[in-house]
Amino acid sequence: MLFVDAVEGYWLERRRDLSRHTIDDYGRTFGRFDAFLGEDRELDSITADDVRAFLNALSDDGLAAKTVANAWIALSALWTWAEGELGAEHVIRNRVKRPRWRRPQIEPYSMDDVRRMLNECDVGPTWRTRSGRRAQSRRRTALRDRALIIVLVDTGIRAQELCDLVVDDYSRQSGQLLIRHGKGDKQRMVFVGDAGQRALWRYMLTRKEAGAQEPLFPTRTGTHLMRDNLRRLIQTIAKRADVQRATVHRFRHTFAVNFLRNGGNVLALQSLLGHEQMETIRLYVRLADVDLEVSQQRASPADHWRL
Repeated sequence: MLFVDAVEGYWLERRRDLSRHTIDDYGRTFGRFDAFLGEDRELDSITADDVRAFLNALSDDGLAAKTVANAWIALSALWTWAEGELGAEHVIRNRVKRPRWRRPQIEPYSMDDVRRMLNECDVGPTWRTRSGRRAQSRRRTALRDRALIIVLVDTGIRAQELCDLVVDDYSRQSGQLLIRHGKGDKQRMVFVGDAGQRALWRYMLTRKEAGAQEPLFPTRTGTHLMRDNLRRLIQTIAKRADVQRATVHRFRHTFAVNFLRNGGNVLALQSLLGHEQMETIRLYVRLADVDLEVSQQRASPADHWRL
């Protein structure tokens, strides 16, 4: 059986169990590996050395260490399926070491960072008129961009989760946002505070005719934002606001750390972020531990009961 035929069988069996993000990620890896092999290879002719050479080539091409590790995960998942379904020999397990990558340091945005980015949502870059005067025009997407930034910082949702939102996923009455396809394709609810609800109210007043299944944060042509579109949008706004190292994911860190600093509990944070494991949550706890100590002192049952 050819490698490409095995991939087709894998998708037929496993696609329904995977999130859209995982499908995209695995698909890129399978395509890159097929191109790396350079010819129609039989699955049983592929060796551990082929996989090692592929992972090394990804590193040599400058891909991030986490991307290389994710490629290992995708190929290992394919061979695990092929082993059980086709009786193929697993060329990765216990043979190709999983690439290591160092988790980047968590660096939340400051309140000043977020305020400056919100201010830059309203107007575009400066330009000069024919008479030499400096001028700025209001951005057509100002209300949308302000709303999505506040939603990101107030809920900690992932980039793809925000891009996937439709109008019907937001409840104006409760401030709830339904995440239909979180990591592992699991649903969960998150909640927008008063500032986010006000921003969404202002924005949705401009979209009174929007249908229930239309994107909550559409492009100018009415389609869903893509993750790359969202990344470029945030980086453009951050550059004008002089905010360094801006990423969409930093809003998730910002939400998590400040949720704990403001008295939120760890289990609630785990549920809101959609994490099955506590490893990342513990990182947020360590960042906020000084504030948690203060929160404990404020909320101490023994002190309140004057025991």
